[in-house]
Amino acid sequence: MKLTDKRFWIAWLVLLILAIVSCMAEGWNEDTALLGAAYALSLLSAWLCHRIRPRVALDNMIVMIAYNAILSYNLVFNSRYGAGLTWWFFILLLNTIHSICLLIYTSIIRFIKINH
Repeated sequence: MKLTDKRFWIAWLVLLILAIVSCMAEGWNEDTALLGAAYALSLLSAWLCHRIRPRVALDNMIVMIAYNAILSYNLVFNSRYGAGLTWWFFILLLNTIHSICLLIYTSIIRFIKINH
């Protein structure tokens, strides 16, 4: 089975739409700006990884979509009595950690390619 760019870009757009819906569902404020920045970092790190390792990038996009869909759903629909802060925090934490790890991985692979 040959990997095509279409699958990556479709997954990338799905995550982008999920990010927009999550950010706009609650209105715009400082917390939403931080959430938008975490989503932007996720999208950027996936795109950078796609330039080096397309298959790894697609696999990471699928994982990102899975946990962001669950957490975003809970943020939008189950955020009563302060639970929204918990969902917001987990989205921010997971996206930031995942993105940083993906950027480190991409940097290491790139460094290895340049030196060989």
